[in-house]
Amino acid sequence: MTDTAPSRALMIDGDFVPPGDVASIPLDDGLVRGDGVFEGLRAYGRALRTPGAHLDRMQRSCQEIALDFDRATVADDLNRFVAGTASPDCGVRVILTRGGRRVLREEPLIDTSGSWTLAAQQHRPTPLLSHAKTLSYAANMQAHRRAQAAGADEALFVDADDDAVLEAPTSSFVWLEGETLCAPPLERGILDSLTRRLIGEVTTLEVRERTLSQMADADAAMLISSVMESQAIREVLDVAQWPTDGRRLNELRAALADATRSRLGPAE
Repeated sequence: MTDTAPSRALMIDGDFVPPGDVASIPLDDGLVRGDGVFEGLRAYGRALRTPGAHLDRMQRSCQEIALDFDRATVADDLNRFVAGTASPDCGVRVILTRGGRRVLREEPLIDTSGSWTLAAQQHRPTPLLSHAKTLSYAANMQAHRRAQAAGADEALFVDADDDAVLEAPTSSFVWLEGETLCAPPLERGILDSLTRRLIGEVTTLEVRERTLSQMADADAAMLISSVMESQAIREVLDVAQWPTDGRRLNELRAALADATRSRLGPAE
């Protein structure tokens, strides 16, 4: 496997790949079979948001799939990597493979200044991986491609059996009912999002079961994630349309941004 991107930092097993060099990564079972874990973090001026929480979740993911995890080494990689990224403000992906490879990659940030449309995609989360953030994301990426082919910006997973609203391929879905921020239950097999936890610290977050058709009764919606932070949603195709400039939605997005910037620091 090779990576030839010249302008963003890349680290393999603790060593930076020099700019312009072709990075070579042995094709172990982790890469061939998607057998490994990852975390997506965001750097703000070379400081990471809640790095300890990300390391905690990576450790839990490793435990779920019986993968060794050297926390101190990964934390050291993270600190040295963020100090050497091309941009001080960027996404940081940390990958651990079954074969023991550690890969850190600098990634561009998403433009969240506008609003997005979602397209519903049926999905069945696997109970074997529902509590782990693994490399097995083929279904997520296929849902994203299908949503874009339908004219949307991103997919919204709904349960294939009962149409219950779940999450997006790489972010959490939350919505407003009046003044109350709502989210689907984690027991549905969706990821325990760190950003969902964070926004739950600055407002009351109600866990509610809702089907796709019931989204027409919501008052606003957004996607949230560590790298994205927040993205206003204007529509779910053929289901619902929402305003994206409402007072309560803007308050919540600002509160999440403030909470994020109050939790910046180095990995342990």
